[in-house]
Amino acid sequence: MSNFLVIGGTGVMGTSAIQAIREKYGDNANILANWYGKEEPGFTIEGANETLFGDINDPQVLEKIKSFDDGQFDTLFYATALGEVGVPIAEATQESITLSNKLSFDPILKLEAELSVKTIVAYSTFYVIRHQLSTYGAMGHSKEAIEKWTVEKGKAKHVCIRAGLFESQSSRGIKLLLRKTAKNPENLRDPLLRSYFEGQSSKEGIKKFEEGIFNEEKEAYGDCRTTAEDLYQSHLKLFEAPESVFINVCGKKIWLTDSPLLLKDYLK
Repeated sequence: MSNFLVIGGTGVMGTSAIQAIREKYGDNANILANWYGKEEPGFTIEGANETLFGDINDPQVLEKIKSFDDGQFDTLFYATALGEVGVPIAEATQESITLSNKLSFDPILKLEAELSVKTIVAYSTFYVIRHQLSTYGAMGHSKEAIEKWTVEKGKAKHVCIRAGLFESQSSRGIKLLLRKTAKNPENLRDPLLRSYFEGQSSKEGIKKFEEGIFNEEKEAYGDCRTTAEDLYQSHLKLFEAPESVFINVCGKKIWLTDSPLLLKDYLK
């Protein structure tokens, strides 16, 4: 029996991870899935053997994870994040980056140190494309921290799934903030962003902005419009290629690389 830990088991990535584990290992997988939000008594995560509610930064939650087969896991999927978005990555303050890292990155290090895990899988995106540089804020720095960690040697093997734009809490947050800011386009300092909203309704501007991301992804990586099915397939690829470092998925295209995306190469 193999043990798996999924942090963020109700999100798009966490759901994809659980589905892929079940596809690969069937009933031979023992899955502990954690989630946090508005508590629903009796709620269970589909596909998980055990559902654990609570903030991963809460010491009591960590103790409960440790009590699950003495904290021994074959693979940990860290599929949760929260941080400021809707502003240029270059303009993120150190305070906002620290706050973003509190959930988006720092717990990975603590879990690696305190659990016995063979492989840790974290998640990133193509934050260096022009459209993401202009809106991904502090989250861009947290994702870069994950990518740098991925190529470091650690107690566990490090792997990162890097995905193109898909509907998520982060993408919804960007759209919400842009819609609010775009009521006064002059407040959008980035000329590319401003061009989508000048003379347009905020709804139309958001639509054009998303199309811009898809067009840039397709030009840079060969496909776009990443779906939950594509994310699921990227997790299956992880199991097929256990020595992989970065598993990239953009639309239907999935490919392997071994180098992090560094902001210094794109922020001039």
